[in-house]
Amino acid sequence: MRKLIKEVLVEMHKTVTTDKYGQVSRDNFTPSLFGDKRDEVEQYCKENKGILQFSTYGGRFGTYKAFTVEDDEIRKSCREALHTNENWKRNINSY
Repeated sequence: MRKLIKEVLVEMHKTVTTDKYGQVSRDNFTPSLFGDKRDEVEQYCKENKGILQFSTYGGRFGTYKAFTVEDDEIRKSCREALHTNENWKRNINSY
């Protein structure tokens, strides 16, 4: 399951849009990212602390559930994938 989480997050970071500062929006980190495996991912992360932390947030369209990546290895892989993302490159160098 940890491998699936890492693969999904790395793929998302390769193509996700960013703001003008190169930041990925919190809205992109919702459990729906894992598709039909989202309940299994949430349960796995509850049983295995330190991978993803799920929280409830308030936004323009009401409240929503999102997660924060806590695992250092997954976070590093996501950062590396983001740095190959064309949206990120364009936005981070637009000044």
